Amino acid sequence: MKSVPSVTTEQMREVDRLMIEEYRIVLLQMMENAGRSLARLAASLAGGAPNRDVLVLAGTGNNGGGGMVAARHLTNMGRHVRVLLTAVVEELVDVPAHQASILRRMGMELWPAEPVAPETLKRVLARLTSSSMPSSATAWQGAPRSGRLAD
Repeated sequence: MKSVPSVTTEQMREVDRLMIEEYRIVLLQMMENAGRSLARLAASLAGGAPNRDVLVLAGTGNNGGGGMVAARHLTNMGRHVRVLLTAVVEELVDVPAHQASILRRMGMELWPAEPVAPETLKRVLARLTSSSMPSSATAWQGAPRSGRLAD
């Protein structure tokens, strides 16, 4: 399996800052590019199994919005995609709310996650993921900050 390059949290924050402040690339465009790239990576990792189901776990922040973009692109590739949110759709704001509204207009069902302890979620994710996955797809710092998983 291929190794996926990664960056630190601080490096990613600097990339985001440069993109927005120096290059004037808006968040919606960055999210679209990231989500499309993530969808291509996921499809590539799935190999020649186009009928495999895909579960996207999306939080309330911008990475969650990127996950919803990936879900849309994977659906457009013919994959059967389910999106599990860490909050109810009505709690989403800004760009992630916009992405959720696109998925709803496409007829995709967005499922809110039931409250679960952060330790339990980490154990489940550890079983579902491998070290070859992009770090933004599998890692976070501390407990979830908002949404039903934080409750």
